[in-house]
Amino acid sequence: MKKYINLILLGVLVISFGIYYAVKNVSWNEVKLLSGYYDEKITIMNTADIHGHLRFEDNAWGQYTTENIYGVMGMPLVKAMFESEKASDPNTLIVDSGDMFHGTNEANVEQGKGVLEVANMMGYTAMVPGSNDFNFGFDRLMEIQSQLDFPMVAANVYKDGKRLFKPYVMQEVLGKKIAFIGLLTPSAQRSFSTEHQDEIQITDPVEEAKRLVDELKESSDVIVLLSHLGDDADVALAGEVQGIDLILSGRKHNLYTHPVRVGKTWIAEAGAWTTHVGYATLYFNRGELQDISWNVRSLSDGSRGDAAMMSVVEKYYQMAMEETKEVVGTSSVELDGTRTSIRTRETNFANVLTDAMKERSQAEIAIINGGGIRESISAGEINLYQLNRSLPFSNTLVVAEVAGDRIYKAIERGLNAYPNGTNGAFLQVSGIRYAFDASRPAGKRVISVTFNDEPLDLNRKYKVALSDYLYNGGDNFEEFKDASLLSVDELLMNVLADYLRKHKVIEPGTDGRIQVTNQRYE
Repeated sequence: MKKYINLILLGVLVISFGIYYAVKNVSWNEVKLLSGYYDEKITIMNTADIHGHLRFEDNAWGQYTTENIYGVMGMPLVKAMFESEKASDPNTLIVDSGDMFHGTNEANVEQGKGVLEVANMMGYTAMVPGSNDFNFGFDRLMEIQSQLDFPMVAANVYKDGKRLFKPYVMQEVLGKKIAFIGLLTPSAQRSFSTEHQDEIQITDPVEEAKRLVDELKESSDVIVLLSHLGDDADVALAGEVQGIDLILSGRKHNLYTHPVRVGKTWIAEAGAWTTHVGYATLYFNRGELQDISWNVRSLSDGSRGDAAMMSVVEKYYQMAMEETKEVVGTSSVELDGTRTSIRTRETNFANVLTDAMKERSQAEIAIINGGGIRESISAGEINLYQLNRSLPFSNTLVVAEVAGDRIYKAIERGLNAYPNGTNGAFLQVSGIRYAFDASRPAGKRVISVTFNDEPLDLNRKYKVALSDYLYNGGDNFEEFKDASLLSVDELLMNVLADYLRKHKVIEPGTDGRIQVTNQRYE
C-alpha cells in the first residue's frame, strides 16, 4: 500500500509541475491560435531609446532601467533577432520609439552617420523622433530624416504652421491596415537651438491623437501609437483618447515585462540601449483584433549579431576610439553615475563634475541635473572616450546671476518626482548644501538650503554655473530662464577633461551636500 501511495504522490507532483510549467511558459494565445480560435497573428517588434548604442557590451551596470540589467545587445543582435522572427513568422514588423541617433562616441562620429547607416540596414517600418534626436541640431535631424529609408512620424511637430514629419504611416499586413501614429513630448521644445525656438511648435499630444484617431478609425484595422511622451503621459492619454489599440512607449527607459491596460488600450515599453527588444503580438478572430500579448527578450551572445552590420559598427567604433584615445587623468575610485543613484542622491561623480564647473567658472554655486550624467566610470585612467560616454550630451557650461529664491525653487522642482529613479531633474550641487524630507508631498520637501553654512539668502543674486540645458528650461525648469547670462564656456565634457588634466589624480567622495530624511525608495 505504501508503494502505491508513493506512486500516487509522485504522479501528483509530476502533474503539478507540468501544470506549473505550462502556466509559466505556454502562451495561451498561441494555444488559441493553434486550436483555430484565432485566425491569424501579426508581431510588432519594438526598440526604444537606443541612444546610439551600436555595440554589444557584456556589462551595462544597470544604467538605463530600474531593472537589474547587465548587457547591451547592440544593433547587430537586434537585427539578428528581427531576421530570426521574420524567418519563423513573415508577418513581423519592427518599429522604434525615439532617441536613436545621439548618446555614444560612435554616434558622435560625423553627427550620427553610423547610427543612420545601421538604422537603414535594420528594416524598420517607422520611428518617432525623440527629444534627444535633436541634440546634433534641428538642421542635422532634418538631414538624417531625408536620408532614412523609413519614415519618421510625429503628428504634433510643426514649423511655420506645417507638420515637419508625417503624422502616421499605414502598413498592410495579412490584409490588415495598421496605422502607426507618432507623438513627441512638448518638452522637446527645449532641445531646439535658439534660432528655431519660435519657428517650431509642439502641440498638445492629446488633441492631436483625438484628431488622428477620428481620421483613421474607419480606414485602419489597428492603430498603434509610437510615443515619445513618457509612459506616465501615455497612461493619461489613453484615458482621454479612445480608439488606440497599442502604445509603444519611449523616453522614460522603463522595461515593461508585462503590459499595462487602460480601457481597451495596451501600453508597453521596451527599456533602452537595446538591453531588450519588445514583442507585441496581435491576435485576430474573423478579421477583428481580439487580444495583444507582450514580452521582452534579450540575447547574451554578441557573436550571433548580423555580420554585415557588425562590420559597419566596428568601423565606427574604431573611428570613435581614435578620436577619443587621449588619457586626461586618473581616478583612484569609481565615479558613480548609475542611473538610479545619480537621480536620487548625492554621488561622487556629480560632486566632481559640479566642483569642476564651479572651479572653471569661478562661480559661487554650481548646479547640474542628474540626467546629464549617463554612466559610471571605473577607477583608473580616464580617456576622452569614457568621458564622452558618461557625458554624451552637447551641454555647455554657462554662468548666470540667479536669485536665491529661484535656486531654492529649482531644488524643490528637482524633487517633485522623488524617489523615482527615472527623474533626470534631480539636482546635484557644489557650493551649497540642501536637505529634504522625502515623506513630504511634492513641492514642500526642501527643509533647508545653505551657502557658506548660512541659510541661502532668497533676495540675493548668486553667480551660478550650470548647463545651457538647465538655463534654457530643460526638464521643465523655469527658474533660470530670466537670469542674467554672464558667460558661455565649453562643453561640460571638456570642462571635466580640463579639470582632470589639471588635477591629474582625483579621489572624490560624498560630503553631505545633499541630505535626505525619511528615506524611501520606489
